[in-house]
Amino acid sequence: MGKHIFSSTTSTGQQVNVQCGWDRSLQHHYLTVFAGEAVPENVLYTSLMERGGGLPDADAVSDKLDELGIEAPEGLLGRIWLDSEFNESSNEVKQW
Repeated sequence: MGKHIFSSTTSTGQQVNVQCGWDRSLQHHYLTVFAGEAVPENVLYTSLMERGGGLPDADAVSDKLDELGIEAPEGLLGRIWLDSEFNESSNEVKQW
């Protein structure tokens, strides 16, 4: 599973840390948003709450980020789309 992480400020001014990527074994995208520090107590959203435990494609990740008021770094959504298209699972962590 590849992991892409970035920090951002939501449209309401809240500091968040985001982890997302392609889960090859489960064949879906995942997204977790933390308020501040990335610890379990600070989870604002996790795709585990979604039916099936994940998001079907990069567009769904984009839609969820928009819904949460979070702007994705340039190139991130294209990269997670490529990860799914090529079923990439390098266990690499990419900081954006």
